[in-house]
Amino acid sequence: MLTKKMIACIYLYQKRAVAGIQDRSELSPDPVALAESYAEWKCDEILVYDLSEDDVSHDEAIDLIREICSAVPIPVIGAGRIRRMEDVKKLLYAGCRKAVLDYDRADNVELTKEVSLKFGPNRLLARIGNERMLEEASVWLKESVSGVLLTDISALKTAVRISPVPVTVVPPDISLDKLMEILKLDNVDGIAGRLVNDNIHELEAIRKLSADSSAPEEGGSAGEDECPVRAAFTWQELKKNSDGMVPVIVQDCRTDAVLMQAYMDEEAYEATIRTGKMTYFSRSRGQLWVKGETSGHFQYVKSLYTDCDYDTILAKVVQIGPACHTGSYSCFFNEILSAPEGDGELPHNPAKVFEEVYGVIQDRKEHPKEGSYTNYLFDKGIDKILKKLGEEATEIVIAAKNPNPGEIKYEICDFLYHMMVLMAEKNITWEEIMEELAKR
Repeated sequence: MLTKKMIACIYLYQKRAVAGIQDRSELSPDPVALAESYAEWKCDEILVYDLSEDDVSHDEAIDLIREICSAVPIPVIGAGRIRRMEDVKKLLYAGCRKAVLDYDRADNVELTKEVSLKFGPNRLLARIGNERMLEEASVWLKESVSGVLLTDISALKTAVRISPVPVTVVPPDISLDKLMEILKLDNVDGIAGRLVNDNIHELEAIRKLSADSSAPEEGGSAGEDECPVRAAFTWQELKKNSDGMVPVIVQDCRTDAVLMQAYMDEEAYEATIRTGKMTYFSRSRGQLWVKGETSGHFQYVKSLYTDCDYDTILAKVVQIGPACHTGSYSCFFNEILSAPEGDGELPHNPAKVFEEVYGVIQDRKEHPKEGSYTNYLFDKGIDKILKKLGEEATEIVIAAKNPNPGEIKYEICDFLYHMMVLMAEKNITWEEIMEELAKR
């Protein structure tokens, strides 16, 4: 049996997290912080439901969902107020792994195939609230969505029998025994909603109970799917150093910066694979340690690689806060040697060049300098910046008709500079732009 997913749920209403679709009592004034707390307790995903009642509130909810997606290292599912393809696009571009089409709305049912062709079934879930709709939709669900959110517990047996895609149950308050029964069903992918929220501190215990209740009887053999995560290499296949450990190089998956180096023994290796949190063996303390357990600066695993000799691990992680105990982003900040300027100079890193130029522009905004063209643009305001940006875009079009490639490079650089002035004016960073591009 595959490990069942535990999906917490956040209901957004007027920029707050409320108790539910019908219950608008405030649960938290800070939905982003609430999402971070759910992620800390290792729920598998977070379902964010937009309860907005008008377009302005809807746009505010999308901004909050974007913040949540950036703040948590686990997948976010977006739901609520979907009327057209553009609403699905907004959720996916905000960073949601999937969007939910609510089948209580007839227009969402009609929208499914069109949206599925555009974004793919793997980006969509269907919320189904009754047995009749489940039966009607079952013949084409497999081609259009990747799963069903079932809110009608009485339809569960039918769902398990006829649904061509995995079912995630969003149950009302039920007993622990009933929950275990649900989680044992083969086609049930997991549970979502308030039941997970209310038991967020007990998720590991619930997982263990559900795994124990589904364990094979003595003398039986476990199926291939019973291991929730299967590493490509066992600990025995890795080459250990004289202490019986393997060194680990840790890299930020977003920036590729090398953050730190540590060691794993077998227990740390297995714990890292099992929990998704980087776990090491401290040689100085002689014990296991989960990175961030005391500081909150956890490292969530995105991928693990071993080198050609199988004696070193490269871990790519989502780093929460600084990696170094000194408070530095990376442990590698003490420069030993660098080549003299111009002597064997390395090729420019485009991302670094963008950041450096943007940094100068941002500095001009914060510390104006007399005679600076950048400050002239800031002083004139947004209309002047937009006018120059438009002019430079036109210059690119004209230069593109010229057979000399040098001219178009020059004009593109001018355009990028003015674009960065606009970014600084609107407080948009390159990191945000890169994240947005990566989502597409």
